[in-house]
Amino acid sequence: MPHRSYASRFNFLTNVSLCIISFLVSLVLFDWIFIKYEKAFLLNSSKDIQVLENNTFDLASLGFKEKTVSALKNPNTIRILSIGDSFAYAAVPVPYTYSDVLETLLNQTGDDHNFEVINLGIPGISFPEYLAQFNFWSSKLDFDGVIFNLYSGNDFLDMKWLPYSKDEEIRFKNGEFFVGKGSWVPRLYRFRFLDYAKAYYSMHMPKVREFLSSDSQMMMKANMLPWAYTYFFITGKDVQPPPFYIKAMRRASFAYRINTIDKVRNGYLWFLALMDLAQQTIDSGKFVLFLHSPSNQVFSKKIQELIINGIPEDSLDPQLPGAMMASLAEMRQFKGKIIDLFDCFTSYATTEIYFSSFSDTHWTKDGNEIVGRVLADQVLNDWLKIKRNTNSGNLNINSSHPLSNTIELISNSLTIL
Repeated sequence: MPHRSYASRFNFLTNVSLCIISFLVSLVLFDWIFIKYEKAFLLNSSKDIQVLENNTFDLASLGFKEKTVSALKNPNTIRILSIGDSFAYAAVPVPYTYSDVLETLLNQTGDDHNFEVINLGIPGISFPEYLAQFNFWSSKLDFDGVIFNLYSGNDFLDMKWLPYSKDEEIRFKNGEFFVGKGSWVPRLYRFRFLDYAKAYYSMHMPKVREFLSSDSQMMMKANMLPWAYTYFFITGKDVQPPPFYIKAMRRASFAYRINTIDKVRNGYLWFLALMDLAQQTIDSGKFVLFLHSPSNQVFSKKIQELIINGIPEDSLDPQLPGAMMASLAEMRQFKGKIIDLFDCFTSYATTEIYFSSFSDTHWTKDGNEIVGRVLADQVLNDWLKIKRNTNSGNLNINSSHPLSNTIELISNSLTIL
């Protein structure tokens, strides 16, 4: 009898184990099939990008905001590549993106040159794709400079599931990147189909549907945006951010808390790899600019009050990512420029120019106008040595920070590349 009982228990455990293994194998297989489907129908691969007969690229057909771009440029044209995620892509239509504003302002200087800024922003990407993007387009297009937009609200945190290694860096430098509808779905889980399930659920849960159908005056103000129904005014009195937005902001807050620096460590390692590539580009005679775009939570007291529930208030450090990047740049003796928009945006925080979607933060037309002017000042003053009489706010980024010693220690531990 005991032998039979033992056998029954063994058979039960075996069956349970087989069920679990079968379930996990099914998940892996389903995700593998789903990724194949995504690449075939929801994404365009850089491997499929072909130069047209007239030596041009049809960027609009690939999902970019740009239209047709010539591979070659005129000798008197100064061409700047604008690379980044949805902030570079911009949540406003052409001609209101900061790339458009920058191009317009540069062409108003009266200089003999013609300026061209090519918007290569792709929503949903981060450091590895920035490497792949730049290596691809720098080999296809004549250019004189590049601007990398780094959104600290998720760029560093998104690398939690993709640890840095030299092999991974080389793979992305030599590999492909994707643009299309699928790139808009953020990578949050190990299984890609779960990212889509989360995105679908977020768009169809009752509270979201109720919010998206709102006809409030604040929603009417957002009609300037192509995604108007997904935006609300973050500093308004009569519109409160919904719970799912606050959850997204709490996740983003990991990048602004010294006690959660381990969650963004991989991101800073990837940043070092991108900075090294930028330094090589500068050494080749090109102009490189890093634009640090902070999350709305760092200058909005209203959002800070909502997200610090359960988090010690003094642990939220709005200037931490900027100080970290400055410290790493100093250690690397980086010759390029890093612009931190924190002080500039803080000076505008009480005015009605910022909007935020239910899952992320983006700039309005006014916000893009401000960023475009900031970039124009830097390109003209720092690169071309042409002065513009403007007041864009305090843009200096440096490592003078209350926790500068701690940041220096962390930076030293990161410089292992």
